[in-house]
Amino acid sequence: MDQTSQVAETAERHARWLATWREAVRTSPLAIGLVELSTLCFVDLSPRAAELLRTTPEHGVGLSYLSVTERPQESAETFRLVREKILDGIRGRRRFHRSDGSVVELQVTGWAVRSRNGADLGLWIASEVSDAEHAAAGEDVVAPPLWGREGSDLEGAQMTLDDHWRIAHATTASGVVLGRTPSELLGTSIIELTHADDQAALLLAFARVTTDASSDVRVRLRHQDGSWRTIHAKLTMLDGNGRSTFALVVARVVEPETPNSSDGATQLAGHLRRIAAQIEEAGILAPLLETVVALGVPVTAELSPRQVEIASRLLGGERVPTIAADLYLSQGTVRNHLSAIFQKFGVHSQRELLALWRGSGGRGSVRHTNHRSSHGA
Repeated sequence: MDQTSQVAETAERHARWLATWREAVRTSPLAIGLVELSTLCFVDLSPRAAELLRTTPEHGVGLSYLSVTERPQESAETFRLVREKILDGIRGRRRFHRSDGSVVELQVTGWAVRSRNGADLGLWIASEVSDAEHAAAGEDVVAPPLWGREGSDLEGAQMTLDDHWRIAHATTASGVVLGRTPSELLGTSIIELTHADDQAALLLAFARVTTDASSDVRVRLRHQDGSWRTIHAKLTMLDGNGRSTFALVVARVVEPETPNSSDGATQLAGHLRRIAAQIEEAGILAPLLETVVALGVPVTAELSPRQVEIASRLLGGERVPTIAADLYLSQGTVRNHLSAIFQKFGVHSQRELLALWRGSGGRGSVRHTNHRSSHGA
């Protein structure tokens, strides 16, 4: 294949990839948008998202994100970090200017959608902040950590999806999970099979699998008898011709859990403690900074706030998957930060860093400031 043909094929694959995500946004009952990270403009808005911004899906296409957010400089910096793959997710509450001149506060959750054949995208999910959430001061709203495997058997139904989110292949085990034969499932949209309140969590999991090797999510799928079955799904992205996008294994959860919220965006969100406060209260940050001083690490080589968070959690016994989920980063991004931390301390592994910290005694009277990291778009 000559270079011209390769360029054309790459462009075609990216066009199909973009169309896949635009279809997910366009057909969603939730407030979802798709932002092109290179231009920071919306390439699509769901009807609900357009309604929140007092516009229409048609007028939303090409709308600059920076023109509607109340803090454009902060948003521009956040998107820069996402483009450079330092940050994969955005979270929190933000105020937006609407076309009628009013301002609305939204609870925003998003994730980078990395493309192998073109410009990266950003999946943006929002909902209005309720009075109860306004009263819950001091809490950040972020996406939940990935589900573990406890309580479900992942030797379940295996499926692949085409570039319209439709099931292109399903094993016979789908009859056990969803009460449908493979032939009955073929051509059915996985999004349409998913409970409306869980669709945002599902789409975020699909976005996450573009930044991680795999992703887990727990959602409700419609059974053949019309009931909703809570399932655990493990997702992976396929590296084929671009027409088959994702593969997933789904299994029924042994002890189904009924979500409490009926709102799509808050369904996927959970209230977590503030990261900086947790680090300070746990007494982890001070020993870390004492180690820096004890080892003579120069001021110019100080850890960034994000690196302090990651190193502190590592020293507190957390593993990379947990750190990634809690800090809303991909596991690859966490490992990149760890590599930079190792270099600054002159070590080559987590084990060496832990040994170094423990060997320093972790004690002293070094004064420290509380590093706080806040990213939002």
